[in-house]
This record gives sequence, structure tokens and C-alpha cells, in this order.
Amino acid sequence: MTILEKVVTTMQQLPMDQQQQVLRFIEFLVFELRDNELQPSDRLVNQHPEKATANNPKISPRDLLRKWEGVIEDGVNDLSCNKKYMEGYGEK
Repeated sequence: MTILEKVVTTMQQLPMDQQQQVLRFIEFLVFELRDNELQPSDRLVNQHPEKATANNPKISPRDLLRKWEGVIEDGVNDLSCNKKYMEGYGEK
């Protein structure tokens, strides 16, 4: 019996709410795996912007954080859509 078969068999014995918890935990592990796959150069955001080269291009913070877009259920992708946040900005 493979690990996957053992997991499925065991999960089927759990109540539905605990099955949901297991699924969320697996999704969290996948999320962590993607986070750890970042290259070390990706973790540094423009520490030396003048040293950007073809091998080490400038990467915007938004590009680095793009993988987390939509992580929060029912969240917005772009916080600038909150117009109240900008009310009164620039007024004297």
C-alpha cells in the first residue's frame, strides 16, 4: 500500500470537518514548499539597484509578492481598489 493510499484510507475514517483540516494542512505544506523554492537572489529586493545585470535583474516587490495574491479568501488582488483610502490625499 502506497503512502497516498494510506492517507486516503485514513482520511475516509475521519469526520468531514477533520478531513477539511487535513486538506488545509496539505495546502499549507504546498504553500511552504513554493516559498522555499525562491532563489536566494529573489529574497533580496533591490539592495543594490545599481548592480542589476542580465543575471540579476531588478525585481519589483510586487513581482516577488505576486505568488501570494489571492491567498486570502475573498480578498482583493490590488489594495488600491479601496477608494476611501485615498480620500483627502493631497488636500491642504
